[in-house]
Amino acid sequence: MEVLELTGSGRSLGQAHGEALRDKIRDFSERALDIHALNIGFKITRQDLLDFTRRNLAALRRYSPELFEEMAGVAQGAGLEFDEILFLNSFLELEDLRPPALGGQLLAKPLWGCTSFNILPEATREGKTFLAQTYDMEPFYARYNVILKINRPQGREIVYTLAGVLGLNGLNDRGLGVVINKLVAKDARPGVIYPFIIRQALAQDRLGDAFGAIVFASRATGMNYQLASKDGLGFCLELSAGQYCLLPFEGSIAHTNHYLSSFMRVFETPNWLSHGGSYVRREVARRFLRENHGKIDVAAIQAITRDHTNYPRCVCAHYVEGEKETSACATIAAVILDLRDGVMLACPGNPCQSEYQKISF
Repeated sequence: MEVLELTGSGRSLGQAHGEALRDKIRDFSERALDIHALNIGFKITRQDLLDFTRRNLAALRRYSPELFEEMAGVAQGAGLEFDEILFLNSFLELEDLRPPALGGQLLAKPLWGCTSFNILPEATREGKTFLAQTYDMEPFYARYNVILKINRPQGREIVYTLAGVLGLNGLNDRGLGVVINKLVAKDARPGVIYPFIIRQALAQDRLGDAFGAIVFASRATGMNYQLASKDGLGFCLELSAGQYCLLPFEGSIAHTNHYLSSFMRVFETPNWLSHGGSYVRREVARRFLRENHGKIDVAAIQAITRDHTNYPRCVCAHYVEGEKETSACATIAAVILDLRDGVMLACPGNPCQSEYQKISF
């Protein structure tokens, strides 16, 4: 996994990101536009895609002028148009771009998605707080994996992301961390995109402020956020664009790609999931947490990220012979966040085939 260290804030930070990863970002932009246009399932142009993501501009400016400037800096450093970088940062929001009558079913069969874990001290062997996630996407995304070590005047963050994207999950040096699962809600609207929410949450000093950056944002889409602090407090947040629910849990919780609360289930896009893979992964992860309560450590978390129950639609997801890397789905990376020690363990690709590397402040 490439690790890129960046220092600064706002536009200068983004420009350094864009310059350092220029070739990757330009390749990613060109391929992603074409692939999304093919995968959407109905006739759509590259300009249509750019226009769809532009609808979020006003909300992004209001939510974080600094992150807006950083995204503009990425475009400047990579030598691309601002709209092209905005598009890259909106890749999960594009899952909501479907004919309303069909919901998400146009891509439901090949897609399954991420598995996340929120593990508080009472559930662990050493009294630590862990967050973890397998990140599952079309396999071609894996070539753009990168870890950003961000040094800002206000603090430091380590984020897993893709070249040109502000951040997908991570932790900060104040002991806060966040990971996610995609949820497809039928109240999607113009609003704040998920990489902005990740980075704004990680810019906070206090857990309550990070909570507010997520829950009280004018969000564009649905998502599950697993948020925790080194002090042993955590939240599992199910959100649509306009609603939210805090899932109660004792010690640990796992989440996949369907709403668990009855309140939020009414917001789930019909036909988003046409198979039971998300439900199997949730049960596998829940069993792991229950059976290992009080004994969970890094090795145990690494083991569950390699689980192949219900292969290939499993926690360690694989694409199989005959599928294309541009339309199938597989684990492109996995991360384990040790919030007490300020460490990210990151694994490129399938955890069953790669080793975790340690990135620390």
